[in-house]
Amino acid sequence: MPERNVTMTAVDGTDALAAVIIRPGSTPGSVSIEAFANGMSKADAAYVLRHVAQQFEAEAAAEQ
Repeated sequence: MPERNVTMTAVDGTDALAAVIIRPGSTPGSVSIEAFANGMSKADAAYVLRHVAQQFEAEAAAEQ
């Protein structure tokens, strides 16, 4: 695993309808996921996340 540059980031999520934060996990190769939906249904948040995932997959395929 490459050496990580540790930085501090502040995000003002007070008006966020939903958020997902993905951090490195406590064991090599794992991740820690924090998510919430506030002000929109979890079903609607899941729909948006699937859309974003499809965009990420298309961009990754185009990079290959």
